[in-house]
Amino acid sequence: MNYPIVFYPKVVMQFCHQYPLPEATSSCATSSQLQETQQFEQPVVLLTPPQPPVVLPVKLLWLIWVFWLYGAIVLPLLAISWGWLWWEMLLVVAAYSCLIAAAYSYVFGCRQKLLSSYKQQILEYKQQEMLSQQEISQQKRLSQQEILSQQETLSNKQQEFSSFKLGKEGLQTVFTSVKIDLQHRNRSLKDLMSLRVSPNGTSQARQGVSEQRFLQYLQQYFEEVVQAAEFKIPLSQRSYSADFTVIHTPSGLGIDVEIDEPYAGKSKKPTHCCDADRDMRRNQLFLEWNWIVVRFTEKQVVQAPLSCCKFLAQAIAFVTGDRSYLKQLETEPDLLSVKPWTTREARAMAKSNYRLTYLPGFGVGSACDRVSKF
Repeated sequence: MNYPIVFYPKVVMQFCHQYPLPEATSSCATSSQLQETQQFEQPVVLLTPPQPPVVLPVKLLWLIWVFWLYGAIVLPLLAISWGWLWWEMLLVVAAYSCLIAAAYSYVFGCRQKLLSSYKQQILEYKQQEMLSQQEISQQKRLSQQEILSQQETLSNKQQEFSSFKLGKEGLQTVFTSVKIDLQHRNRSLKDLMSLRVSPNGTSQARQGVSEQRFLQYLQQYFEEVVQAAEFKIPLSQRSYSADFTVIHTPSGLGIDVEIDEPYAGKSKKPTHCCDADRDMRRNQLFLEWNWIVVRFTEKQVVQAPLSCCKFLAQAIAFVTGDRSYLKQLETEPDLLSVKPWTTREARAMAKSNYRLTYLPGFGVGSACDRVSKF
C-alpha cells in the first residue's frame, strides 16, 4: 500500500453501505467523479510466497555413508597394526557405525521437517492466494456493477431531463431535494460520530517547520483544524499525539492526518517503517476511536501541500457527499503515490541525509529535529 494511505473505521464503511449517497449531482456528474470514489476502496493485501528452505541435497547425504565406509576400512587396518584383539576392533567399528547412523538420522530428519513445513506453507499460500483472487474478482465485479449502475442512472437522468426539458425552476427543485437528502444523511452521520473519541488536550511535543507550513494550508481550506491533539491510551500512562485533526462540521466526521518521515532528525532512528507494526497498532486504535486515518509522507506535504489537501477533500466527499472543499481544489493535480520504506531503506536514507534533499531551506536544526511520535 503506497502513500497517501487512508483507513476508514468499520462503522463509517457500514454507514456508507447502509446509507449510500443520494444520486445528487448525477444530472451533472462526470466519469472523473466516478473514478474518484474508486481510489478509496479497501486495499487488497498482496501475499508473499514462502521462500524454500536451505537443505542438503540427497547426493550430499550419501557422502555420510561414503565417510562411514572409509572409516570401516581404515579402523580395522589401524587396529591390526596396533595389535588390538578382534573383539576390540569389532567394538570400535560398531561404535563408529552407530555414530555415523545417528548423524545421518539427525540430518535426514531435520531435512524432512524443513521440507514438510515448506510444503505446508506452500499449501496454505495457495489456499490464501485462491481466496485472495476470489476476493479481488468479487471486488472487481462489484466495482464494475456499481460503475455500470451509476452510469445507467446518469444516462436515465440525462434522458429524463432531456425528455421533460426541465427549466431553471425544475433544476432548482432537484438540487434542493438533493441538498435536503445530504443534510438529513449528515445529521445521521453526526449522531454516529458522537461516539468518536475526543482528544484530551494538546500535546507538548515540538512540531517541525514542515508541519507549521502545512497547517497554514489546512486552515485555508478546512474549517476545524487542530494541531498536536493528544489522545490518552487506555490502560496506559502514554498518549498518542495526532499531527493534525480535521473535522467536517456538518457531519462530525473526524480525520487524523499524520506526516511520516523515514527517520528522526537527531537520533537518525528509522521511523514509520512498513516492516514494523508500531504504526499498525496506532492506526487500529484510532479506527476503534472512529477516526479516519490519513498518512502522508513528509516529502509529499512539503512538495505538494495542495494536492494533499485535495486528497483530504476527496476523502470527505467520499463519505459525506460534500464536494464544497473539493471544488476549491479540483484544478490541483492528484497526489503522486510514494512507496513506503523498510527499516533497512530508512537507515540508508538517514546515512545519506535524504530528508535534506527536500528540506534544504528549513535547516537541520529546525526541520529535522522533530520529536518522534509514539
